[in-house]
Amino acid sequence: MKKISSIILSALSLACCGNPESCVVGNLDIYENFESKHVQARPVRVWTPSDYDPEQKYDVIYMHDGQNLFDSSITWNHQEWGVDECMSKLMADGQIRPCIVVGIDNISEIRYEEYYPTAICPTVPEGVLPEGFKPLGDEYLRFVVEEVKPFVDSHYSTWGDAEHTFVMGSSCGGLISSYALCEYPSVFGGAACLSTHCSLMNPYTQVNQQPAAEAYLNYLKENLPANHLLYMDRGDCAIDTPYAEPQEAINQLIHEFGWPESQFMYRFFPGHSHSENDWKSRLDIPVRFLLQ
Repeated sequence: MKKISSIILSALSLACCGNPESCVVGNLDIYENFESKHVQARPVRVWTPSDYDPEQKYDVIYMHDGQNLFDSSITWNHQEWGVDECMSKLMADGQIRPCIVVGIDNISEIRYEEYYPTAICPTVPEGVLPEGFKPLGDEYLRFVVEEVKPFVDSHYSTWGDAEHTFVMGSSCGGLISSYALCEYPSVFGGAACLSTHCSLMNPYTQVNQQPAAEAYLNYLKENLPANHLLYMDRGDCAIDTPYAEPQEAINQLIHEFGWPESQFMYRFFPGHSHSENDWKSRLDIPVRFLLQ
């Protein structure tokens, strides 16, 4: 894999160069073609704060849709999460522990398949999923856990244990984040799931997705690990609109589990849509929840 040289900028300031993805706060290492035995090769971005010290240990947040995190000039909709600015400010203000962010790109043609929880498929009634649909959630998570994480832990100064390792994403990225927490509770200590695609609406068909949403809820009922952190939220516009009912069912389930507020946080944002701009505007909330 080829590594693009780090871009080093002063904390809480922006500099824009002529190179792609050059407007960041901190240091950004881009591994253009991260190869895998499990999934298609893709770019992986590792962001470190501008005062990164290899003698110090850092928490790590693994984020999906990595191409949407740092630079709006390279995204399909010219929006970004502003991860670098948010993390730098929270660290500078002493609101979170020192942290590294790993952004893993999606492959747009198979994003839905890679972010789909494989384990629920046997319980989804026939006809709900398209004929020949092959979920790749298990393969994708093996890529993250068995290949990306060991690389990051060996090349950067990380704690490496579950208490300091988290996973985050939005929409289908929120879905796979919750799945990662359930499948790998010894790897991830918490997950942040923004605008979670809990309705499991299928982009390829207009078939009623309620059975798939119920299968996902039943999976969470059987597999959500105790003593971990889980953040979930939603807006009420655009694609977030049909998330209301299945998200409330998830909230009720976790309430029945008796999880305290220190372990489960849910937030509703009226007027928020299904976009990077809205996730950017509230990113500090899940980050502080995971890293305080």
